[in-house]
Amino acid sequence: MKKLLFVASLAAIATGCVTNYRNDGGDADLKPEIMRDVAYEKYDISEKTVSATEQNIGLFPFGTWNAFNLGGMAKHYADNVEKQGFAQESIMRAKNGAYALACEKTGCDSLVGTRYDVVYKWYYLWNEATVTVTGYPAKLTGVEFRKAKVD
Repeated sequence: MKKLLFVASLAAIATGCVTNYRNDGGDADLKPEIMRDVAYEKYDISEKTVSATEQNIGLFPFGTWNAFNLGGMAKHYADNVEKQGFAQESIMRAKNGAYALACEKTGCDSLVGTRYDVVYKWYYLWNEATVTVTGYPAKLTGVEFRKAKVD
């Protein structure tokens, strides 16, 4: 019975998580270089800045991530900030929420010249991140396509 239980446990562990990476050779030298048209986005940028503040509380922080997240007034995240290095999840969530609130406040598509004011407090069982973003609201007005230059 112990052998059967051992074999079953080993089989469950061995087949539990399988990751498959595939490379289709996209960077191979055999493929010719493809030249495409270049798209330039046109924005109407406001001369007045906009600011928004967001707070996120993380419960039971473990390194760079939290077990639970609380707080925030944003209904969605702007998803404009990438996780980099050892930055805490609470800071990233608060940055994304503040960016989304600023865009909702002005009805813009993006912010130009953003500056983030981050206040981060860490305790043993929770952390708090309060972020204020300031930037110029920009609204996308169109896209201009230009032919690629071939040497």
